[in-house]
Amino acid sequence: MSSVPAFLSQQARQVAQSLLTAIDGTRAVVVATADGFDLVQVGYSGVEASRLAAMVSSFAALGDAASRESGLGTPRCLVIDSTDGRLMVRCMQVRDHAIVVVVVTDKTALLGLVWNHLAAAEKTMNAE
Repeated sequence: MSSVPAFLSQQARQVAQSLLTAIDGTRAVVVATADGFDLVQVGYSGVEASRLAAMVSSFAALGDAASRESGLGTPRCLVIDSTDGRLMVRCMQVRDHAIVVVVVTDKTALLGLVWNHLAAAEKTMNAE
């Protein structure tokens, strides 16, 4: 695993907890490095954080390749809409560290609200 600075682990925990409490319908939040190692999980999604982190980093890499191939630039969010809920993944750069933040919701969560909170979380992490 790549070395993760203490400030990033601390910010990840604060942001994850904030997202969990701010968004109705959120089951869990996982923050992971872009290379697939979990930093923190809050809530419960029914899956192990380390497994979800590894899977989501792969999704982010595929999203990046597809975005670039399509001429769309660097991806910000990926959404997996399933029968019983959703995963929204935000790809972020925090002080030269690539991370992904995953919000696992039930089907009642409003995607626009999740997206807005994830965008605000990225701004917060980069402002500190």
